[in-house]
Amino acid sequence: MPQPRGRRHPLFLRLTKPIDPVYPDAVTPVAWDDDEPLEEAKGVVYIVTRPCVQLRTWCSQLRELHGADKTHEVEEGVSRLSASPLRPANQRALGTELEMYSARDGKVQSVRSAESAFLTTELMAVITERAGGPAVGFVSFSFKWWARAFDIEDDLAHLEVELDQAWIAPTYRGRRWGEAAAIAIAFAVKRHFDYIQDTTRWPWTFCAPLELTVCADLYSQSGEALLGKCAEYVSIQFSFEPEPQRLQVSQIILDGRW
Repeated sequence: MPQPRGRRHPLFLRLTKPIDPVYPDAVTPVAWDDDEPLEEAKGVVYIVTRPCVQLRTWCSQLRELHGADKTHEVEEGVSRLSASPLRPANQRALGTELEMYSARDGKVQSVRSAESAFLTTELMAVITERAGGPAVGFVSFSFKWWARAFDIEDDLAHLEVELDQAWIAPTYRGRRWGEAAAIAIAFAVKRHFDYIQDTTRWPWTFCAPLELTVCADLYSQSGEALLGKCAEYVSIQFSFEPEPQRLQVSQIILDGRW
């Protein structure tokens, strides 16, 4: 068992406790043209937090559309995706998973034995033609927290926003609906960040530096553009943070891995 090296890091303790979904409902409309009421808007982006009937319906529609898409054969900068997040077995991955590790024993189950905690939340942004309408695109993504168990001075905590796969039906490209998905993801990041910060029991005057990374494995120019937009809108969300915060974002890193 690791020897205590000071007080337990409050963020580590929070990550090891139950975490509410980013949005309370399984399916939540998050981004659309603000100049229109939701019921009249086009290109509405929903954040899906867990498996549900609506997700199964949307994924079925998306698999059919994706199967008919041949643009990767004739256009540069477009990569053929496996669309694996749309498969029924992979839909069950949506939600939150906690993993804890010690240097000596590797993965552990006991908080008392753990030296670090990794909390991963898998989500999907679904782009629909209209509110409540058929799905025409998606972005699968995740939030990944990492914190050490013990409070070490100047030790960074980490939050990673990782894009997995993204696709939109050819008919609906060029309408900035992918940008709407990037905005929805940024809203979800900030909402999740605020929830974790607000529900952590912070010692008096304690401030934890946080490194926030927006990242993805890149296979196409369109994927690179989407990642850049996500990083841009995440930065905007955190640019209005009052000073000081308990979780102080020290830097936002854009990490596109070709």
